[in-house]
Amino acid sequence: MVNLFLRSVIVLALLFGLLFAIGTVVLVAVGAPPILGVFFALAIVFLQYLLGPWILQLIYRIEWRDPAAVDPGLAQFLSSACAANKIPVPRLGVIQDGNPNAFTFGHYPGDARLVVTTGLLELLDADERNAVVAHELGHIVHWDFVVMTVAGVVPLVLYMIWRLSASADSGRSRRRKGGGYLAMVGLVSYLAYVISQYIVLFLSRVREYYADQFSGQVTGDPDKLSTALVKVAYGMAAAPQGEKRDDTRMVAARAFGVFDPRSAQALALASAGSGGVTAETMESAMKWDLWNPWAIFYELSSTHPLPAKRIRALEKQTIAEGKTPHFSFRAEQPESYWDEFAVDLLITYLPGLFALFGVIIGLVFSPVAILGGEQTLIRTPVMWGGLILLLTCVGWWIQRAFSHRHSFNDQRTVKSLIGEVKVSGVRSIPCTVKGTIIGRGIPGLFYSEDLVMQDETGYIVLDYRQPLGIMEFLFGWMKAQKLVGLSGQAMGWYRRSPRPYLELRQMVLNDGEVVTSYNYPVTQFLVYAGMVLGLVLLVAPLVVR
Repeated sequence: MVNLFLRSVIVLALLFGLLFAIGTVVLVAVGAPPILGVFFALAIVFLQYLLGPWILQLIYRIEWRDPAAVDPGLAQFLSSACAANKIPVPRLGVIQDGNPNAFTFGHYPGDARLVVTTGLLELLDADERNAVVAHELGHIVHWDFVVMTVAGVVPLVLYMIWRLSASADSGRSRRRKGGGYLAMVGLVSYLAYVISQYIVLFLSRVREYYADQFSGQVTGDPDKLSTALVKVAYGMAAAPQGEKRDDTRMVAARAFGVFDPRSAQALALASAGSGGVTAETMESAMKWDLWNPWAIFYELSSTHPLPAKRIRALEKQTIAEGKTPHFSFRAEQPESYWDEFAVDLLITYLPGLFALFGVIIGLVFSPVAILGGEQTLIRTPVMWGGLILLLTCVGWWIQRAFSHRHSFNDQRTVKSLIGEVKVSGVRSIPCTVKGTIIGRGIPGLFYSEDLVMQDETGYIVLDYRQPLGIMEFLFGWMKAQKLVGLSGQAMGWYRRSPRPYLELRQMVLNDGEVVTSYNYPVTQFLVYAGMVLGLVLLVAPLVVR
């Protein structure tokens, strides 16, 4: 619904983006006219629209099921909702993963596919499942496949006009004077391209609100989508206790007509919990979205609205329908968080600021010496480069010291972490979380390296990072699925950007296996190596002389 659809789009964007980039290079190299670039952009979009659903089915492990065999109640709701909105019942797919999510894809309502994870079927109660499915049906009814495809054409066309105009203007300038018109066209096209990207993202967020509204209308209870959002977006869903696990495992086995011990264990742990989502839980989960300034900036570049804002919109819809919402966020903000935001912003750009400082020092102390003139403090370009490298790495070291505090003694639960407001992508909380691996970061994607851990209060994504992407790919392909169902403790840095996650440093499982991320030590080594190299480049000319 949120994370899975977004990452599906990213996978397709990377694939077709590679094709688009190569095509752009070729067109620029041969000096093709801008109109040819426009047709090329349109062809790429059409190809993505045509092949996208097929590629998604290829890279995701989706099992296509009869809705009645998965959940009779859900099948009945699906049938009645589709009949009421005069669309065919979409093909239902199931991904065997405890990470709760759902998404739709296709070309038009007649060939739409609706995919849910087993975690969604187990974590959410019947009304919440119906609300999520209704949201996905909203995308189908509103033809969002086509709407967003058409909207995506505009940035691509503007980008091609900019690139080819710049190339044509460069060639014309070499042959004769003039070419200012094309330069202006290119500049305007580039600015329009940047703006159009944000407009498309805004449109995507509007379509999400539209689908939420549709869900509330179809189910007659917008509150159910609100509680589902808290469980899916924030991870506020508890595991069952004691003997309930065996019951859930048997229900899962009967529902799918097969018995997979590993999947059954993941499903057993991903039960909806007995208490549901309380008002206190919802309020705690929403605070970061509504109070932390980082949330504003993250949302600008997101395809989905912040969950808290969606919940508020659903609350207004409930009131507009003459009903009383079961939950209303009324907590008063205790303080301003803009001071922490300012510090975070400074730390984020600190390496770049230190590098700029090095450039300025070089310009001040060596404008003549570098050209072979009088002797100054910075005598050669090598010394200048060394100074910039040294200062950049010093800034990087300060940034990492702030962002990666190295004490994991604080034992935390998922619920307590989600309620933290003073946290961001750069400001972390080092801690340890104990629980069970219930699934993978991208359910069904065979090379997904991230994991999902659940404790007694909720679940959280474990962000598995390595220095080289190939190491992450191999772990996701060959190792990650084998860890599903195992219990242990994960140590790392809790962050939000805006998704809550734990950047994994090390995970110790109860069977003795240890999973370690080497991204931190390798990066620290690079920081120190850069500082040493920069210092050598800076002082070596002085020593040699």
